Amino acid sequence: MNAAWDRAFPDCTNDAAGRRKATKLKWGLGALATLPWAQDIGQTADDTALKAVLKNAKQTLVVLDLPAGMAPPTGLPANTWAVQRHTRQMALSAENDPIEDWPSTRRKQFRRAEREGMAALPCSDLSLLVELHQAARIRKGLTSDEKALKRLLAALLQEADTHAWTVQDAQGETLAGGVFHGANDGRCIYGFGGQFRSQRPGDSSRATVLLIGHAMRHAAQMGAHTFDFGGSMDAGVDRFYAEFGAPTTAKHRLVRMSPFWRPLFRWRRPDLFAT
Repeated sequence: MNAAWDRAFPDCTNDAAGRRKATKLKWGLGALATLPWAQDIGQTADDTALKAVLKNAKQTLVVLDLPAGMAPPTGLPANTWAVQRHTRQMALSAENDPIEDWPSTRRKQFRRAEREGMAALPCSDLSLLVELHQAARIRKGLTSDEKALKRLLAALLQEADTHAWTVQDAQGETLAGGVFHGANDGRCIYGFGGQFRSQRPGDSSRATVLLIGHAMRHAAQMGAHTFDFGGSMDAGVDRFYAEFGAPTTAKHRLVRMSPFWRPLFRWRRPDLFAT
């Protein structure tokens, strides 16, 4: 994933503090934040570098998302705090079928999808993968730079541990798809996914269950020891992932902002504050 970022966005390559970018918020305020679509700032960051960025950045707002399982530094600078978030992870093994570890409801959905003729197929159609992911973001009212996403996925799909799949129904209609990538640490991460809404109730959900199960099986056979659901903080999506029996793994977000701006950000960006 990190190598793909560097190829797709050479002006935003890694430094000692990880993957971050200066930008302007719509209120005219400056922000230094983890780049869009990056799950985190990368494993190369260390406590000294993180605290230096948090202390010395000129921007009004600094937001750094740490990798899953990485504890926030102690002795954070003034006006800085850690917000605990989470991802969900499941163990994988080449000797065991991961679907057998799912709760019965998800296993039944997977098998019904197979009985109905749904199939997961490798996908190299970049435009289709982008369209699927964009469809999911648009339904949730999330802004998204389609051109930047396409650049990233094009670079990501060059990596050996990245695999993309779509699920088609018995008539050959695409229902869902996703891009699953590594992080050089034994994880397979569900990084980018989406669905087209089907006319038949439940088809989209079952297609996504089939997609995830197929990706888990493939990742296990390729030697991955962990499947990471990607850390969505959307409550509905997180409940969906929880129903695979996937426990949470802590992810921390480091936030620094001036007390003067806290009322505005607490109103517009409550996710930047510890609850």
